[in-house]
Amino acid sequence: MNTSKQKSRQRTREAKSERPADALKRYEFIQSSKFADMNCEHDWLIEGILVKGQAGVIGGPAKCLKTGLVIDMALSLGSGTPFLGEFHVPAACRVAVMSGESGKSSLKDTAKRISLSKDLSLREISRVHWAFSLPNLSDQDDLDRLGEILEWREIKVVFIDPLYLCLTGGGKTVSPTNIYEVGPILRRMTETCLKAGATPIIVHHTTKSAAKPSENASVGLYDLAFSGVSEFFRQWVLLGKREEFIQSEGLHQIRMSVGGSAGHSGDWNVDVREGVMDNNFLGREWDVDVQRRPVYDAEGTGNEIGSDDLF
Repeated sequence: MNTSKQKSRQRTREAKSERPADALKRYEFIQSSKFADMNCEHDWLIEGILVKGQAGVIGGPAKCLKTGLVIDMALSLGSGTPFLGEFHVPAACRVAVMSGESGKSSLKDTAKRISLSKDLSLREISRVHWAFSLPNLSDQDDLDRLGEILEWREIKVVFIDPLYLCLTGGGKTVSPTNIYEVGPILRRMTETCLKAGATPIIVHHTTKSAAKPSENASVGLYDLAFSGVSEFFRQWVLLGKREEFIQSEGLHQIRMSVGGSAGHSGDWNVDVREGVMDNNFLGREWDVDVQRRPVYDAEGTGNEIGSDDLF
């Protein structure tokens, strides 16, 4: 082989051996041996309901107690008490509730009633932080500010309620029917929150077709409004009305279906009795009953599977 070809091949080998500094900053590849030793196991925020570090969505039709359950979740996480009096919280943590729909008075009233149901006062649950303005998720500068405040407050879980009020803003137009626009916004929001140390949970509405009450009360991911939402979120709590709201008792009868990429899933009937308000804005409560929905065998024989058969 002549000298010129040898030199050419040597230069090619040397070029390939050089570390591609810019590419390594952008893409990180790890070998299986390192991946196997990586500490990235799942941790519960609420056992059987929410996992740490995965973007989640709480969805359901209008007036289906979504915000009420969010407040119960937040106060449970902030106090280390069971969610809905049923689901264990392994460790208390700092939580933020960002609400732009319900108003301060309603949020405070609900939070006080739920706190009392846990034998606590709202004042005692100081790990929960409240905000009444929403981030503009399509505005990177506003996302950066959100990340800064979450990190500064050491927030570990942030609830943003509702999505439709913060998807656009800052003079930017986003089509909610375009998955190629919505998806990247949700990804940037999630990355911002996780980088700050907070697990983001978004509250979102279903389409109107999923709003009709029924005993089955089945609400699926694809009932969530907007393109990209059902595809993006890694865990979900979906609510459906089993019956219409009973005004004389202040009774909500809902179905709560839970699932996620971590492998958790479950299906429960949740009855929440809030009572009836008097003319002094008093008299309401937060009385919850949770029952696991029956699971039937795969052969379709109609035989119910007992809890001992599930594990």
